[in-house]
Parts: sequence; C-alpha cells; structure tokens
Amino acid sequence: MCGRYSLALPLSLIQQMLEDDGVQIEDIAMNEGSEAHHQSYNFAPGSNGVVCRAGTSNSSVEFRDKGHNGSDNKSPRGEASSLGNREVIKYILQSMKWGILPSWSKQNVAPTRGVINCRDDSLRTTGGMWQSIKGRKRCIVVAQGFFEWLNVSGKEKHPYFIKRRDGHLMCFAGLWDSIQHQDAGNRSYTYAIVTTDSNQQLRFLHHRMPVIFDAGSKEFHQWLYPLQQRWTNDLQSLLKPFQGELDIYPVNKKVGKVGCSSPSFIMPLSHNSDKHGISQFFPQASEKSAAENSETPGEIRKRESDNNQHLIFPSSKRDVPERADSPRKHKADSSSYPPPKKRRVKPAPQGVQRITDFFGQMQHEKRNK
Repeated sequence: MCGRYSLALPLSLIQQMLEDDGVQIEDIAMNEGSEAHHQSYNFAPGSNGVVCRAGTSNSSVEFRDKGHNGSDNKSPRGEASSLGNREVIKYILQSMKWGILPSWSKQNVAPTRGVINCRDDSLRTTGGMWQSIKGRKRCIVVAQGFFEWLNVSGKEKHPYFIKRRDGHLMCFAGLWDSIQHQDAGNRSYTYAIVTTDSNQQLRFLHHRMPVIFDAGSKEFHQWLYPLQQRWTNDLQSLLKPFQGELDIYPVNKKVGKVGCSSPSFIMPLSHNSDKHGISQFFPQASEKSAAENSETPGEIRKRESDNNQHLIFPSSKRDVPERADSPRKHKADSSSYPPPKKRRVKPAPQGVQRITDFFGQMQHEKRNK
C-alpha cells in the first residue's frame, strides 16, 4: 500500500527531469485554484498530484479510439513517433486528484473517498471497478519518493522515506478516470497508484509497494501507449517489484500529521536539524520557524551526501509570506551605544607568562636583529 508520498517540485523542474530521461512533454494541462498542482513534502490522498499520460496528435489531452483495436500493438521507445496513420504520440502532464472515482460512480461523491491504490492481482481478472479503466486509462504518477510506517511495538510506529538511490523521479504505474459533476458543470480527474509485492529491500517495512518504472524506459512507454486499448498479458507482466537500488531511512515523526510539510520530512534523522541541530535545545521552536531558516526563498537547492544523493529541496515564497508590519533590521549606529568599559587585567601568577608577553618578546628580538 502507498498512502503518502512526497512531491515538492515545481512543474518546470518535473518537466525538465522527465525530458532529461527521454520523455518529451508536449503539453501541460494544469487546473487552477483549488484544483491546481499541490507541492508538498507530505502528499496525502485528496491532494492534486502530477500525472503523465499519453495521447495522440488528434486527441490532444484525451485519446479516443479511431478504429484501432490495439490487440498486438507494441509501444515505441523514446520520443514521440509517427504511427503510419498520421497520428503522433504526445506525452502530457496533468493535475489530478489522488483517489480515483470511476465515471460510473455517484457524480457528487467527496473526492477524498476515492480509492488510492489498485492491487496488481486485481487487474488479472475480468470485471470489477477496474475493467473499464485498465484498458485505456493508464498513467504515470510522478513522485520524489514515498513513506511507509514500521510497527515498532504495540501502537508505536516509525515513518520511513523510500527514494531511488540514483536521485531520479519515481514513476508509479497509475490508473485514472474522470467524472462529470452535474451541479458544478465541470469534470474532475482522479487517479490511483498500482501496487505489487515488495522487493527484497523493502520487505522488512511493508509487504506491498508501488509499481515503479524508469522514466523513458521501454516499460514506461509500453504502459502509457495510447493505442493499446485493452488489457493484455504484456501489460500485466509490467507490474512487478522494482529491481533498482533504493534508499530507505527513518524520518521525522511529524510527517504523520496530514497537512504538515517540511524538507525535514524526507531527510534522514541523522541529517535532521530537529534532532541533532541547535534546535534540540529549544523544544518550543515551531516547525515553521525551522523551515523558514533552513531555505533561502526562491532557490532550489541540491544536497548531496552518501545516504541522500541528489535530493532536491525547492523552496517557495508562498510558504513564507512576508507580513507588512514585520520589523526590519537596520544597521546599528555606533554613536547610540556607550563606549565599552575598560577592563582591568589581573597580573599573572608568579612563574606564569601571559600570551601577550610571548608575542612582545618576539617583536623585541626582531627589532634587535
């Protein structure tokens, strides 16, 4: 199961990282206002995430079947390609809400009640809620990493963050759907993350994990291939545990609180200033103050260490609004301060030389040379 992940990157950086891996983004379909892409180090169900899906040159955002049965089509690798029927595959970034609502469900259900995960074995059989979705509504859910909680003892659980060791984006296999709201007149797009058995690295923490593709890989393109309009064994075979290397480490327990977001949530406890920094002597300091002091507004920093390579921490001016009545620092005027008091120097005990005597002796010898 995947119930929380991290995505605190701006769209421009997400697009750049995908294109660096060979996924050419042709269009960005992002909502505004309350349905806009949500940046958070603690991304929870019901939030608006970023997904990548494929269409064709004639379909723009939504691909519609034009007579292709898709029975034996194989996905192209790499950049958008011509299909011989004058259609070109386009990769699109779109904001959707996490928690899928099938198009046939009640049209005014609260988005937070959507299904957030889809087990890979539930896609093997026909029927069920995924039957009308899995054939032609596949997507990639973009993330920096995800969280799982380790049962320590009784009710005590400790959060762990899981990310790729190579620093690339995590590309989860996903399914999406849309629903028309009669009252509001708008259409909502929602998604779920496909999960499979955990790999050897993660098994100590949880028995399930998201299906993770390498961006730009053959599996990535095959999963998104828009002309594949029905579910096949080839698609099912893509759903397997991640074979690459992962970094898995305990993080700040405050990540368990939905709505809280801080760069410390994806940092190992050994590098977390809340545990080993000066703030440990000030237990009443707020999480917000620590976040404000840790980043410079408007910058995107890359921190590298042996256990945390290529971890990107974008800051946002929206996170720290400047108050109009906030005090400003001014340069101190030396004339407004009284002169320092003269301090009496106690004579050194007999037989003990002061350090100033040592340097004075050196200057005396230098002049006599």
